[in-house]
Amino acid sequence: MLKSLMAQEARSAPQMLRSQAQRWQQAANTIRSRLAGRTTVVLLGRGSSGNVCTFASYLFALQSGRQPIEFRPWLSTQDLPGADWQDAVVYAFSYSGQSTDIAASAECLRARGALVVAVSEADSPDAHLLKSAHHLIRLGCGTEQAVPATKSVIAQLFVAAALAGYDIVEAAEQTAACMLQIDADGIPAQLATFLDGARTVTWLARGPSCGGALDAALKLQESVGIPAFGYSTAEYLHGPIAAASPADRVVIFSGADEPMASKQAVTAALLARAVPFICLGCNQLHEAQLALPFPQARWARTALLAYVAQLSCATLAERSGINPDVHPALHKVTQTH
Repeated sequence: MLKSLMAQEARSAPQMLRSQAQRWQQAANTIRSRLAGRTTVVLLGRGSSGNVCTFASYLFALQSGRQPIEFRPWLSTQDLPGADWQDAVVYAFSYSGQSTDIAASAECLRARGALVVAVSEADSPDAHLLKSAHHLIRLGCGTEQAVPATKSVIAQLFVAAALAGYDIVEAAEQTAACMLQIDADGIPAQLATFLDGARTVTWLARGPSCGGALDAALKLQESVGIPAFGYSTAEYLHGPIAAASPADRVVIFSGADEPMASKQAVTAALLARAVPFICLGCNQLHEAQLALPFPQARWARTALLAYVAQLSCATLAERSGINPDVHPALHKVTQTH
C-alpha cells in the first residue's frame, strides 16, 4: 500500500471528479455566456498548469477551428508595444494562484483590454492571480501538499474541457470509474516495474494527450529524479529517437480506438534500435501491452494517462526509497519572474 501524500492525493481524483464536475460545467457555461466578441483565446500556465494549457490548446482548436495562443510569461517582463487585446479572453491556470509570472502576464493582458479568467484553488483576494482576474473558477480539489501536482492536474484538465465547450459531467463519471478500475488492476505498479532502472524515460502521445505526456515526464523528474521527456509520437521521429538506446524506456500512449500509423512507425524504429517500450491503450486493441478501460470522450482519456503516470511515479519512488512528496530543490509554489 502506497503511503506517500502524492499517491493519496492522486487516488482522491475519482471522488473529486464525481463531486465537482457539475459545478465546473455550470461555472464554465456561465463564463462562456459572457464572451461575446472575444474570439481570441489565450492560455497561461507554468509547470503542470502549462501542460494543461497544451492539452487545452487542442480542445479549443477542435471546437472553434482557431488555434489558441499559449502566451509566454517572459513577454510580460519586456517593454511591449501597446497592442489591443479587447477581442481576447485569457484563461490563466494556477493551482496556488501565487505564480508571480502568470499573474504578471494576466495583468499585462488585462491592461490591454483582455478579459481574464483565473482557474485556481486560491480563494483569497490577496492571491497574486486573483488580483488580475475578472472571474474565477475555483477548482475545489482541496489541499495538495506533495510537490508533484496530481489531483489538481486532473481538475484543470476537466475545467479546460468545459471552457472549450465540451460536456464534461458524463465524461467525469466514466473517467472516475476507469481510474478506479486501473488502480484495482494494478496497472500503475506494472508500469513502475517497466520504468525501474531506466537511464531516461520518454512519454509519447498524439493530439490533446501530448499535454499528458509532458506532464508524465514532469512527474517522473519531480518524484524520482529520472531524466524524462514528453513528445508527440510524430515529433519523436523527427530527431529525438536518434538518442534512444537499450538503456532507455519509452511509454507510448494511444487515446485512439484504432491503430495509428505514427505509432506503428515509432514501434518499428524502437524495435530496430532494441529500445524497450510499452504501449498503453484501449483494452479493445490487441496492440496495447497495458490495456486500459477508456471513457467514451476521447479528450477525457488524457486524464487517464496523467493518473497512471502519477501513481506509477509514486510507486517507483517508494520502491526506490525516495520520498516523492518533497524535493530539496523544489517548492509547491514556484516564484518565477
